[in-house]
Amino acid sequence: MSRYYCPFCTSRYQFQKTRSDGILICGQCGDPLTKKTLINLRQICGLIAISAFLVPLVLMIVFAVQDFKNEKIPNNTKSLVL
Repeated sequence: MSRYYCPFCTSRYQFQKTRSDGILICGQCGDPLTKKTLINLRQICGLIAISAFLVPLVLMIVFAVQDFKNEKIPNNTKSLVL
């Protein structure tokens, strides 16, 4: 996926050209391409919202597994007869 895009044309039909001075332009409309940011504010907010729901779930599973590992089985004859 390209880091440059034309804000005026649809993303399906975009192709890039380079002018003689080295600036990237849109192949359809001829406007200069703008640079995309790697991570934008919407993605950061989404990651925070997802982590708010997933972190407690993961912690609950980890503590439940630790609790089952630490559980000791009593060694009396009544439990062995069953």
